[in-house]
Amino acid sequence: MAQKVTAMDIRMAAALAGQIDNVAEFCRRENISRETFYKWRRRFLQHGLAGLQDLSRRPRRCPGQSSAVVEKLVLDRRQRLLDQGVDHGPESIVWSLRDDSTVDAALVPSRSTVWRILTRHSMITPQPQKRPKSATKRFCFTRPNECWQSDWTQWQLADGTHVAIAGTLDDHSRYLVGLHAATGDADGELVWAVIMAGIWECGIPAMSLTDNGSVYTGRLRGHESAFEINLRTLGTQTINSTPYHPQTCGKIERFWQTLKKWLRAQRAPMTIAELNTLLDAFRDFYNHHRRHRAHRGVTPAAVFSATVSARPAPRPLPGPVFVTCNVVDKKTGRLNVGPYDVNVGLRWAGHQCHAIRDGDHITIFSGNRLVRTLVANPKRRYQPGDKTTRSYRTREPQPAP
Repeated sequence: MAQKVTAMDIRMAAALAGQIDNVAEFCRRENISRETFYKWRRRFLQHGLAGLQDLSRRPRRCPGQSSAVVEKLVLDRRQRLLDQGVDHGPESIVWSLRDDSTVDAALVPSRSTVWRILTRHSMITPQPQKRPKSATKRFCFTRPNECWQSDWTQWQLADGTHVAIAGTLDDHSRYLVGLHAATGDADGELVWAVIMAGIWECGIPAMSLTDNGSVYTGRLRGHESAFEINLRTLGTQTINSTPYHPQTCGKIERFWQTLKKWLRAQRAPMTIAELNTLLDAFRDFYNHHRRHRAHRGVTPAAVFSATVSARPAPRPLPGPVFVTCNVVDKKTGRLNVGPYDVNVGLRWAGHQCHAIRDGDHITIFSGNRLVRTLVANPKRRYQPGDKTTRSYRTREPQPAP
């Protein structure tokens, strides 16, 4: 039962009992017991006014609390992990202590004990509004190389030079198959170099998942990027996330937070070569030494090698068919069929035409009338006209809306 709290003015009255004629009547009026009355009187006689203050309710002994040695071990290890720029939560602390041969195994506490120690020292900030992890449904592919997630992010050298870091992560094992940096923004050569490094080490993936960045896909622009063409030739299916929905590529998106936290703890690189050396060191640490919570403390390298890898399609996959709808330019007679500018002739100027592009084969319609068919030259953007486009004395009537 909770202890009754006595107001300070009642305590003072009980202490100065000489001014009270009837103790029993005073106790009934103030709704306190005689034991409480004489307790405050006794404290005042022994300790003066200080005896009227609340005393600590902390028990003299806490047999279930961790020893000072264990608490110091946990706090020191957390600070060491924090200085290294790596994960320093309760599970990471336990794994680090277990892997340290200099630490007595009998002193390594459980995860819940570490959590209580960190909470007691105000090193864990409660976030009750945060969605619990138990409410999140995890999804991953069942085999290595079944799907790779690729993305790129920005970073800076010591002198402020902007660089791009591109990475590719195996969806099943979280194995970091490739990581590389180059100056400026990411381009097709950088992202493909990362894929080639991953193929050299891990084999060809069956599927590639990226966002809708122009270096990865031209799907929203009516054409294929070099990244997609190369993977399709290798038999790898390419898929993309929904625009403005980064959760689809959540594994590689979350990976950047881990990488940047580690990079901030290192000496800032002066050159791109120094940065790539750091990235190689981090990749080795991430794959072979950093235990992953999603795998219950197993490293990505161990998970990757535990299952037979998936294989791509046995032959090159067919390219996608793109359908675009644009208006023929009234001055030049050109129609944009991404990534080409096709000359259809001024006779079709102002027409809203539908173009169907299957690889380099292009067929153009205005309503139900065939405008032109051609095989585009992939080495040039502008596709010149032919004998069907040279007659411009008459204009074709536009179809009814």
